[in-house]
Amino acid sequence: MVVLERPTLEDERGFFHEAFRLRDLEEYLEHPVTFLQVNHSRSHKNVLRGLHAENWSKLVYVPSGDVFTAVADIRPWSPTFGLVETFRFSDANRPTVFLPAGLAHGYCVLSEVADYLYQVTSYYDGSDTRAVAWDDPDLAVPWPTRTPILSDRDRRNPTLRELVPERFQDSDGVAVLAGHLA
Repeated sequence: MVVLERPTLEDERGFFHEAFRLRDLEEYLEHPVTFLQVNHSRSHKNVLRGLHAENWSKLVYVPSGDVFTAVADIRPWSPTFGLVETFRFSDANRPTVFLPAGLAHGYCVLSEVADYLYQVTSYYDGSDTRAVAWDDPDLAVPWPTRTPILSDRDRRNPTLRELVPERFQDSDGVAVLAGHLA
């Protein structure tokens, strides 16, 4: 995950914010990135979307609203499997965040309404999406609400243990969550 922050210039007319420079991201990643699709989601207060993981990388920006965001590593092969990062997008904090393919991502709207823009490196076809329960006890995301507005799909997402049970068994068959960073 890469958090890209650019300055915001404000005056009596409003503000100007350069949200993203491809060159900066490619220099950090040390390889080119091609975005193929831009998605725009508008959500209302207490809507929680996620946790969704696709086989594409995405670049996320919130142009308006206040949003709590969570990113979880659910890639079974990853040394950071099970690690969760949270942060907030708001008028006072306008980062652009690059998420590598396979990370699970979700957000909860804190303001009355929020717009969520994300560019992706592959076209959506619905066949390459995985998801994890928003309230997964192993991930323990500190969501700002316990009663979110969810889609039917997100209500049915499996837990991480159901999705990748092999990561929760040690050699004695005892359930453990492995792979957290020290």
